[in-house]
Parts: sequence; C-alpha cells; structure tokens
Amino acid sequence: MSFFDVNATDSPHSSMDLDEPQFFTQAMFKYTFNDIAPKFNEYHQDPVNVMMHLITTPLGIIGALSILRYITRSSGMGAFVFFLYLVSLLPALSTGIFLGTLVICFIIVESTRKLKLSPLPSIALVVSSYAIQDLVHLATNEPTFQGSYSAGGHVDLSDPLSWSKLFFEHVYYLIPLCVHSAISLEVIQGILPVAFSSILVAPLPGPLQQLRICAKYLLPLSCVAYGSYCLDSKNSFCFFPGTPYFHRVLQCNMVTDSGKSMKKALSAVRDWTMAQNPSPTSSSHWWYGDLSGKEKEAFDACTNCTQITNMFRELFSERHYAMDIVTGMNEIYVTGPARFDQVANSDNVFYTRHVDGPLGFIPFVSVYRCIVGMDKNEMITTHFPLSGVEQNACEGDVLAFDFNREVHYITRDDSKQAESDDFRVVLKLHYCLYPRIMYPLGKLMHFLNVKYNQLFRALFLTTINPQTTYQHFLAWNVNSNTKLFDALETYIGARSLIYLAMVSAVSYFTGVYNVFFAFTSVVHYMRYITTFYIRRGIDFGSFKRDVLLFKSLALAQLFYHYFVGPIRAGTFQLDIISLSMIGSGYAVSVMATNAIGMDRTYFAAELGIVEPKWVDQFPYGYFPHPMIVSQIWALLGFMKADHFRHDWPYVIPVHVAFYLVHMLQEQFDVYRHYPDDNIKVASSTSMKHGYYRSRAALVKEGNTGDKRRRSSSHKNKA
Repeated sequence: MSFFDVNATDSPHSSMDLDEPQFFTQAMFKYTFNDIAPKFNEYHQDPVNVMMHLITTPLGIIGALSILRYITRSSGMGAFVFFLYLVSLLPALSTGIFLGTLVICFIIVESTRKLKLSPLPSIALVVSSYAIQDLVHLATNEPTFQGSYSAGGHVDLSDPLSWSKLFFEHVYYLIPLCVHSAISLEVIQGILPVAFSSILVAPLPGPLQQLRICAKYLLPLSCVAYGSYCLDSKNSFCFFPGTPYFHRVLQCNMVTDSGKSMKKALSAVRDWTMAQNPSPTSSSHWWYGDLSGKEKEAFDACTNCTQITNMFRELFSERHYAMDIVTGMNEIYVTGPARFDQVANSDNVFYTRHVDGPLGFIPFVSVYRCIVGMDKNEMITTHFPLSGVEQNACEGDVLAFDFNREVHYITRDDSKQAESDDFRVVLKLHYCLYPRIMYPLGKLMHFLNVKYNQLFRALFLTTINPQTTYQHFLAWNVNSNTKLFDALETYIGARSLIYLAMVSAVSYFTGVYNVFFAFTSVVHYMRYITTFYIRRGIDFGSFKRDVLLFKSLALAQLFYHYFVGPIRAGTFQLDIISLSMIGSGYAVSVMATNAIGMDRTYFAAELGIVEPKWVDQFPYGYFPHPMIVSQIWALLGFMKADHFRHDWPYVIPVHVAFYLVHMLQEQFDVYRHYPDDNIKVASSTSMKHGYYRSRAALVKEGNTGDKRRRSSSHKNKA
C-alpha cells in the first residue's frame, strides 16, 4: 500500500452515484465533454493544427491569467482558480486527458508567475493567440469548431442564450479538448504502447471523482483554507503549510519617521487623558467617541498619518488592498498593574499570552490593531512570541499586528519605574485590510470585529473588579478562554487546524485514508526546504510550531502503522534489529537537538535570529549531518520490518527522499541570495519592520570536518 493508492480503502461513500452533480452541467452546458469531444475532433484532424492548438491555447490562457494576476497581484489566485477548474473536471475526463490537462495547467500557472506580464502584453497575447489559431485553421484548410454553432464564429443574436452556453462549454473544455485531439491522432496512437493507451482511456478512480460530487462541501472549505494563508501581498503565494510564511508584525514611528510629525497631536491626546484622572490600580479606557474638539482632531490626525499608511503598504499593496479605518474600535488605553496577586480579573488578560479576536477563520481579510506609544515608557514591553518581536512602545512608536491572529502579551519591569512616566498611555488604532475585489467580505469583517470588540469591552469592564459570584465566574471564563485560544494558536495554529479539517474532509468524502496520510506526512519537509531557501521575513514561531505539529503527525502515523494496526490485524512481527534501528536513530536525533538547542535546530542561525555557534558535543563532529542521518537510519528501521514494508512499501522511500533533498540543500548551501548578503548589520528599515536578513556568509572553511560541526547548518530536524 502506498500514499497514492486511492483504491486502497473501501469507502462508505463509494456507492454514491457518480453522476450526482448533473445539475451543474444541465444549468451551464448544452453538452457533456463526451458529447462535444467527437465533434471537436472533426475540425481538428491535421496534426499541425492540433499541435499548434497545444501552443496557442496555453498562450492565450497565460494572457488571461496574467490579467487576473495583475488585478489581484497574486499568482496564488490563479493557482487556486486552476485547482477549482481541475476539481470540476474530475468526473468528465479519462485518466490520460485529465493528466494532460493537469500538466498544461501547471505550465500555464508557472509561466504566468515567471513572466509577470503587464495588462497590455497580456491582452496582446490573448488576441494574437486567437488570431494565430484561426490562421492555422485557414492554412490547414480545416474550418473552426466555433463556426459550427454560429455563422462564421460570430455571436448568434437570434438565440444568444443557446449560443452563450455553447461558447462557454467550448472555452471551459478547451484544454482537455486539445489534449483529447492530440491523443486521438493516428501518429500518437502508433507510438503509444497498447498497455499505456488503455491506461490513458480508463476513467479516473472513483474516489477522485467523489471530490467533484462533494464539491459543495469541499470548495468552501478549500477557499477558507487557502484564504487563511493568503492574507497579504508577501504571503500571496502561501497556500498551504508547506510553503514559507512571512511574519506580519509591523513597526514605525509617527514622530521620527518621514512625514509630518505627530508629536503635538500625541501630546494633546495624552494631556486630555491625564485630565480624566486614570486609575493607578487598574486599566482605563476611553472610546474615540468620548473625544471632542481639538483632541478629536488630534486623534484623527494620528489615525490618518502618513507613517502608518506607508507602514501598511510595505505589506499590503495599495493597488490591490483596500485599507479602512475601523473607527468603532479606536480608543485610548492606560495600562494597569498586573494584579495577579488579587482575585481573577480581566486586567490579567493583558499580561497573559493571548489573541485579541476570535475571527481569524475568516479568509483573505485582516483587521490590524496598532499600539501607539504616547510617552516615555520603559517599564511595559509588548511581546509577539511567534514573530520574535518585542518592543517598548515609547512616544510615537507604532506596533501593528493582526487583531484576530497574532499571539502577544505585555510584561512589566518595575526596576525601570524611575526612568518612565507615571502612566503608560497608548492609542489603539484599528484598520481593516482586504482585497479590493472582496469588498463585501472586507465590510463584513469590519462590522463583526466592531461588534465583537464592543461586546468584549462590556464583559471586560464587568470583570475588571469582580464583586459578585457571577462576576467572578465571568472573570474566570475570560481568563480561561484567553489561555485556551493562546494554546490553540501556539501549539496548533488556526491555519493548520483549517488545513487539517480540509484534508480530513477530502479523506472522508473519498473514503481514502491515504489522502490524509500523504498530505500530513511530507508537509514539514516541504516547509524545511522552502524556508531554508527563502530565509528572510520568516515568521519563526509559526515555522517551528507548524513543522513540529506536522512532524509529530507524520511520526504518530508511522508508529501506528508499525505497531497498533498490525497488532490489531494480527500481522505484527517482532523484529529486534528493526526496533534497535528505530530506537538508536531517534535517540541520536534527540542528542543532536540537545547539543545545539531547539532554535538552532530549526534554522534560527540561518534566519539571522541567533549567531552561528560551533558545537563539538556528540554527535556533532563524529559523523556528518547527524540529525538527518540518524533519522534516515530510524526510518530505514521501519522499512526493515516485513509487516510494515508489506503494507506500506513506498512510504519510507518518500520520507528518505525528502530528507536527502534537504541534506543536499544544506550541504551545498542552496538558498536565495540577496544583494546585501555581505552586509553584517541589517538596515534600520529592515530591522524596524522585522524582516530578518539572512545570515551573513560565514568564512569558508577549507576543512570539511570543521564545516560539518557547525551547528548553524547541516543538522535538521528534531
């Protein structure tokens, strides 16, 4: 049994009618693919014409997809559109036509991503490919298929609805029709072996066709999963947990950065706040609506300042992302003491790791909270543990983070009280950022966050100094849920949870467990390879969290199929050598992790977060790449057992292949080089925005024995 044996598991859904979604074809099309393909072939008999179609059709679609890419500024959007397209074709095509369509779609998406055409060349490509296609028909003396359902290919104004259906199905099926015509050519049929031809004409496996039948469940879940990763311009091609994820905490200063200084405006708002006599024993809050006159104007000036706009445009393209001020959430906040020595209260939340909002499951859209310092504050530090950012928000400092997705907390250092102002006063400004083409979703996110924030503020004020039993219960509930949401985001991550839900749903509806096994077993390898290559701007905390999660899932499934499954089935065979290989391999891996530490195990040195370090502790210095080699040894231990090798013959080779690719990547330092790689210190701008530079090139050692002992590389994974 292998990852990809889709017929390996019987499905409770396998008896479902594979023709179930006919409502789609009946509503949109006049004919099915099997109806239209023979007719299309009648107009494409000449090999030159057919082969030219395999060139001009992809070129025209590249032009159309380039326009979509320009509008959305996202290659990922085009990839997602083609994913939906391929899913929709599943029940309609044979294996050979589907594979050919898949290859062409991949070439189209990759070409679009590499070419990055502007609108005019894109339009020219669409028009020229259409014109060349017609010229080829003239040259080969074959009429066009479009001309068969309208006079000379023109729009049939006498029956526009019927013509529209025919034209739409022509365009919809165009790529598989071209593949079908190519496969049907006598010259191609004469080359292909008979056995191979029979595979090409065979229908796709039933479990794959189930994906189309269950599309009404899977497609919305797929949109949510994709949109949970693709949240901004830098993460536009981040579509699943195996791709690099760039951190999203932003910083600027509205007093010292370029643009009109907001020093006077901040001073005016702070003076008003102090006139309200804030409590020294608890936090204090005032809504934006409580202000009036010059203080309100000063607040507005800070909200609309150039520095904040420029900061957000570093991450969200102005052309493609709208940026709305969320006035209903804006406020002035005065930090209170931790009060952990008192009964449970809502002020404890600020000093506890937490995520502010619960709406991170809404895809594509972000609501950002900006903490704006207004005074000299050395005592209170804001920490973002996953992004690796920590900062005292002093006068003009802006810390911007995703209200619904970023874990953070504050700490207090009373030893710095003498050098700080009496109160730490900050503005909390809020902005909703969403793709312009998703205006309704952006407005929905805006509305829901305002309502949630208002309801939570009412609950917060009720529990800030709880008196009654009910208030104590509410305070306990606030703090308990805070810890629960933090644990979810810290150890699993909402994005990973949604991805796992999607993969589980696909596995359930197809009835094939191997889908879940495959799509959760190699994710961490892909994340290693891509993150090691990219290096800059990586969200280090979520990188560690995700690879640990998916590696744990992969190992748990390996151990299940080695021990639990065979024991239940009565096929388990005790193999001392196999168990010894597994035990010794993972023992050495644990020792390697202990020798260099968890952060360096996961590229902290390569990402520029910590300094490279020399390590001579076993197993480093005794054999090359001890962490990878030890884990390959352990994996081969699984393969050594007859019962495991019989049930899962291809699983271990896939694992080992990924490890070897990554080991070669480390050995030969295969990573993206940047123009400033030789600069030892990152620029203030890159540090300010937290986009960690890649490590400066270390001195090249001539001694390969020394090189293999360097813990900043050649070591992974724990």
